[in-house]
Amino acid sequence: MKIFTFENAKIAVFGGTLAALFFGAVLHKPTEFSQSENRYLEQRPKFTTAKLFDGSFMKDYETFITDQFPERSFFMGVKTAVERLRGRTDDNGVYFGKDGYLFGKYDASLFESETAKNNEKTIAEFVKTYADKFGKGHFQVALAPSSSEILGDKLPAYAPIYNQTKFITGIKNEAGDEYVTDLGDNLKKHANEYIYYRTDHHWTSLGAYYGYEAVASGLGLKAQPLNKLKADTVTKDFLGTYDSKVNTGVIGGVIPDDITLYFSKEIDKAKMVWDNDKEKSYDSIYMLSALKGKDKYTVFFGGNHSVTDIKTDNNTGKTLLLIKDSFAHSLAPFLIKDYDRIIMLDLRYFNKSLKKYIDENKITDLLVLYSTPDFAEDANIGRLLR
Repeated sequence: MKIFTFENAKIAVFGGTLAALFFGAVLHKPTEFSQSENRYLEQRPKFTTAKLFDGSFMKDYETFITDQFPERSFFMGVKTAVERLRGRTDDNGVYFGKDGYLFGKYDASLFESETAKNNEKTIAEFVKTYADKFGKGHFQVALAPSSSEILGDKLPAYAPIYNQTKFITGIKNEAGDEYVTDLGDNLKKHANEYIYYRTDHHWTSLGAYYGYEAVASGLGLKAQPLNKLKADTVTKDFLGTYDSKVNTGVIGGVIPDDITLYFSKEIDKAKMVWDNDKEKSYDSIYMLSALKGKDKYTVFFGGNHSVTDIKTDNNTGKTLLLIKDSFAHSLAPFLIKDYDRIIMLDLRYFNKSLKKYIDENKITDLLVLYSTPDFAEDANIGRLLR
């Protein structure tokens, strides 16, 4: 009787490999932050009897093992390669599009959720509260659709994508279209240009410029011509958030993105401070050191902060409060010439009364700018009414 066979050997090797990887995840010092995925990883959960009996400990431990799996990034790439060989057009919430584009899968569950419905009601109340206070030409809500909405011709065939234009129209109907702008209207006119990154969820600086044109109109500003600005492509190897989810770099074929910065005499002189901390004061709005890391998009204003205070030498007598997500980071530079000061607020980290903050900082203009998916899922939108 043969106990050891080739098939048994394969099973033993496979089982041994899985066991080694499992114990590697359990025994090694947990990694706190994943550069490739640009996110914090689950840490080893603390054991308590209560958590064991309610099931939360095992659930948290499963997430911990998944996040801390040795060579996780490599195996994610292998999984992506296998899924693509099987003919799958998506993996881990990302579509594999044409011309090297990756797209986020934003479906009805996001835009028809209770959070999305609550945010629609909140923004309507917000417009009602502040439209008269600031007036036309000084107050605007602007929403930017994702690349899947604007570059639909590059999606895989029959990919089901929720109609974000319809979602924005619903917000207009609720809040009144006089103060709500769909930035997609202008972006669609330039869909054949490089207006969204292939590997990231943000628009490019060029896409942000076309968004700025629509924002400028809503704020009563004259948009500066693009050819009056100096463009500088500062990197050609940016791999963004979508690529981090599928790690296509393991198998090759991914097309890295370019990041272009725009400069002018006003942009060059602008300074910024993070979170009112003098030790976090900078003489430029661009953090070129970010280009050495994974998340190169943080070259714009150094990424997300509760408050990013931008000051200029313009003497316009105007201060803009920009309540935003990270889509605003590549658009804000274009607005600098028209304001003495631009204060960018991230509601995820801002816990003060907005009404009081507006009064204390003598805000003259107010802009709310979000990507449409971020607006739909952000549970912090309710802070607009504080």
